[in-house]
Amino acid sequence: MINQYVAYMLRRRRRMIMAKIGLTVHEIRINKGLTQKEVYAGIVSRSFANRFEKGLNDISASKLFSILDNLAVSLDEFRFISQNYQSAPYDQALLFITQKYAAQDFMAISEWVHTHEKSPYSYDKLVSSYATILLTTYENGTVGITPATYDIYQHLQSTPMWTTQELKVVNVIIPMVATTSGIKALDEFTVKMEENCGRYQTDLGDPFNVLNSLIEFYGVLMQTYLNFEDYQRATKIGSKLTAIGAKKMNWDGILAKQFWLGIWELYFGDWLKGNQLLDEVINLEKRQSPRIDNTLLTIYKVRLKAATKYRQKRT
Repeated sequence: MINQYVAYMLRRRRRMIMAKIGLTVHEIRINKGLTQKEVYAGIVSRSFANRFEKGLNDISASKLFSILDNLAVSLDEFRFISQNYQSAPYDQALLFITQKYAAQDFMAISEWVHTHEKSPYSYDKLVSSYATILLTTYENGTVGITPATYDIYQHLQSTPMWTTQELKVVNVIIPMVATTSGIKALDEFTVKMEENCGRYQTDLGDPFNVLNSLIEFYGVLMQTYLNFEDYQRATKIGSKLTAIGAKKMNWDGILAKQFWLGIWELYFGDWLKGNQLLDEVINLEKRQSPRIDNTLLTIYKVRLKAATKYRQKRT
């Protein structure tokens, strides 16, 4: 009886989802002023389309993709519209934490973690783990595996392929990998990140802007090497950053690349060039009111002092 009930509930949920899909397609088609022929020709029959838009017909993924192509709507945008123009819960949670971290509103992050860390939803647990690591590494630079940080560490370590959303948070466990498995473990971890980002590159560019995630990964990787005083590995980050072509990046990626290259120059390259690169980024940031990313200014101040000491030791 229990298995029958579970099967019934799954079928019911599937019907509700398919009904929502059909109704959303109808809404988009009408708002765009398109006829059923323009949207469904060569994909499904007119009678099928009528029932589908009323939420009465199931449809295969391949046919739905073709319909969305005719509507000029991406799958992500379609989901956004179907959820009453709201982002997915994971996206909303991650954006909240990212914005609060950039503003250095650590109290808001702590309160969010306290509220969501025991949530039954896996995405809440992942973001809570992510936020906890952000708070810990901001103060200490290193972090071990704890019950609060285990979720995201275990998830990312065991998953062979990272999606675009996962690529946005991979950099947070770099200090954890170094602390728990040793600095050499980051070599394999870096290869995995580069391979996953490479999957999303096309001849026409970087459609999902994953290079932004790769640049931030290299930035955190370099900071971790510096914190562990592994300057030989840190030196190699400069060539990795330089190898990312500007033609494939958006503005955020270009600025992030310039910032981290500036930090690299302070340590290992031309001191004046490093300051020039960083001044351009920092001055742009300072002109914003309120400032977009206070963490950027903090990193700049800390690394400027540390790079000065490093160069003094070398001379």
